[in-house]
Amino acid sequence: MISKRKITLLSCILSLAVASGCTGSAPASNAGSGSGAAKDAGKSETTQPAASTAPVTLRFSWWGNEVRHKATIEVINLYMKKNPNVTIKAEYRGKSERELIATGLAGGSIADIVQLNPPWMEDFTRNSDFFVDFNTKNNLIDLSGIDPQFLKENGVFNNKLVGLPMGVNATIGIMNKTVADKFGIPSTLDTKWTWDDFYKYGKTVNQKDPESYMLNMDIGSMVEFVLKRYIVQKTGKYMIGDDYSLGFTRDDLAEALTYINKLYTDKVAIPASDAQVFNDAAQTNPKWINGKAVMVFSWTSTVSPYTNGIKGEFVPFALPTREGAKNSALIVKPPQVVAISNKSKNVDEAVKFVNFFLNDVEANKILKDTRSISAVKPVAEAVGAEKLYDPVVLKGHEYGMKNMGLGDNGPTTNGEIIEVLENAVEIVAYPNANINKVTDDSMKLINDILKTLKK
Repeated sequence: MISKRKITLLSCILSLAVASGCTGSAPASNAGSGSGAAKDAGKSETTQPAASTAPVTLRFSWWGNEVRHKATIEVINLYMKKNPNVTIKAEYRGKSERELIATGLAGGSIADIVQLNPPWMEDFTRNSDFFVDFNTKNNLIDLSGIDPQFLKENGVFNNKLVGLPMGVNATIGIMNKTVADKFGIPSTLDTKWTWDDFYKYGKTVNQKDPESYMLNMDIGSMVEFVLKRYIVQKTGKYMIGDDYSLGFTRDDLAEALTYINKLYTDKVAIPASDAQVFNDAAQTNPKWINGKAVMVFSWTSTVSPYTNGIKGEFVPFALPTREGAKNSALIVKPPQVVAISNKSKNVDEAVKFVNFFLNDVEANKILKDTRSISAVKPVAEAVGAEKLYDPVVLKGHEYGMKNMGLGDNGPTTNGEIIEVLENAVEIVAYPNANINKVTDDSMKLINDILKTLKK
């Protein structure tokens, strides 16, 4: 039976936020901190608004790997060097934690400047007003370098521009070519596999070496990159329509869950019990580190966590598709968005820093591709001209831009629905799962959620 406990937690937290008005601003303890002199990389090409002299303290919260942390802290130090009156406190951690952010929003303890996952935005903005509308700060920030449609699709909620893209992210496979060659697995980006091809090749890996697997993924990623892509390719529709109508049938879900069950039972994927130990941090799984997994489906923004310090040659790999697919289902979206809390006591100064973070060429030469390719076209061109982007990221990005398909609209990213799908995948990841029962239970829960959302 699929538990309803987890799927209601976020809704309860956000309901509390609305009821309480999100009062209070007690600062959260730092998840991390860092310092170090930033290297001078030449004069900034961004024209900053006139500097203030009054002392200002801002908190900036994000997650990521050590490479991202180090680069972000260096940019913070660079900004503070250019703006001596501003102190920016770094708060960072190893992975995204939706409930932690929701709790911070509810209690008013969220940082002034916060990195957010795009799928969270629908829930965080539906009945709440947590974030500054950047459209009201046009005098402090330059958004001219970002594609207007991309900005609208990924940052506007309830007619307010509350999230700015921290990069342009594409769905991609990250393959250890050295390991793939060992098993005779094709590894070029133009390899066109169906999901059946992927399954057939994948199961030979464990057959040749019982300690090795084709796919290194946790449950959440299995939903994001297999279940949802598999269904959208078949239907050519959003999983959930903008009007909260269901975009797939019971049989569509059953087919996808059956396929995922095969990936686990025939040992194409690392067993769920092992993979979940490294939930949301599959790059730390010893099987990946030790060359016992061929590939992972992820994003161009997460290439470095999967490749830095790992033996082997790495290449991007295309998402499998199905025969007669109505859509490629290859998503291009921001890896994260940056928002500013409307409880900040220094909103204008926070906006100035965000402007610097997104538009300053010197800063982005430091950031490189730690959040994928910059969404600001002239910045991306300047960084790319100096060959500062990882070739795997760049090739994956270019492939995604040429082959992008239907992404995720707001309702499709609803946290409760995602939780139902994750619970379903977790059950079918084990042998002898009753797929029909899991499908029926999931469809009932999803329909119940949609009825609530339509009200």
